[in-house]
Formats: sequence, C-alpha cells, structure tokens
Amino acid sequence: MVYHLGLRTHGNPVGDASVTLVGDTIRMWALVEQLLGARPPVAAQQVAQRKESFTLKLVWLRDRVCQMPQTDDPETLRQYVRCYIMLLIGGYLMTDKSNNLVHLCWLSLFRDFTECKAFSWGSGVLAWTYQSLFLAAQWGVTDIAGCTPLLMSWIYQRFPQWCPPDRSVYQYPLVARLVGLPQQSRDEIAI
Repeated sequence: MVYHLGLRTHGNPVGDASVTLVGDTIRMWALVEQLLGARPPVAAQQVAQRKESFTLKLVWLRDRVCQMPQTDDPETLRQYVRCYIMLLIGGYLMTDKSNNLVHLCWLSLFRDFTECKAFSWGSGVLAWTYQSLFLAAQWGVTDIAGCTPLLMSWIYQRFPQWCPPDRSVYQYPLVARLVGLPQQSRDEIAI
C-alpha cells in the first residue's frame, strides 16, 4: 500500500470507525454540520419515503470543495480538507458499487487530524478491497467496489501480458519517485 498509494500500513486500526451515532440521526447530522461546515440538502424522495441515508453524495462534496472561499481561518480550512478527504475516500480509496456515495462512518475519524494520522489507512483500504472482492465473487454479482486502481496495479505486476502497451498512463507519481523512475509532467503524457 505504501508502494502504490503512499498510505501507511502500520498504526491504529481503521476498521471500527465509531459508528455509534448511526442510530442517532439528529446527532449524526449535527456532526456533519460541525465537521464539514454545512449540511447537504435532503432528497425529495427520502422525505416522501421517510427514509434516512447515512451517506453523502460525492457530487455535493465536490461542489463544496470547488466553492471554497479564500480564507485564512483554520477551522474553515479544516472543514474543506475534511470534505476533500471524504471525496477521496468515496471516489477512489473505498468506493461502493454506486460510486457516487460515501458513508458517514468515515467522517467521525476526522475530528482530530492528529489521531487521524496515526491510523493504518493502507490496511483499511486493503481490507475494504478484499471485502469487496469477496462480495464480487458471489453468484449473480456483476459489479465491484473497493480500490480498483490498486487491484489493476497488482494485476499488471503479476500478469504483464495484460498490461497496456503504454505503461506511463498507469504510473503512480509516488511510486515513480520512490523507485527512481523519470518523472513525467502532465503536459508530457499524451492522452
């Protein structure tokens, strides 16, 4: 995980994200408002069905990050950093099958960035991907979740015949720097 994504594989476990608030809807959304600085709008269909979803839409997080004001206020900056991290978790590291939602259980881990830094995020991403592979192997399942770029990287290393001819497209910058490969700027990569 360190080699591919730059995530720690040692430290405190991520697995038991404090999900104690999931049963308490009011406190959960108050935590969202406190940590992210805003509360997402409730979909009309959720109101009609009286159904509460403990997820955030990635589109809402992306729009929130894009609307970040120019500020030096540390608390406002931390709120936008939390939005961006949640966007990374839901859109890249620990995706679900819908690929447009992120569960709120991860947000409670970002109350204190000092504690957050001590977590073994690499192990958490790997465990999430393994669980997703287990679920994808069930009869009748056609979709996969988890960190698919990590899975693709592993496949290309183990089965070079399946690797695309232009490997620079799948080159991770951190890996290139660690193993001493020449760095390519985005302008040099022909798409």
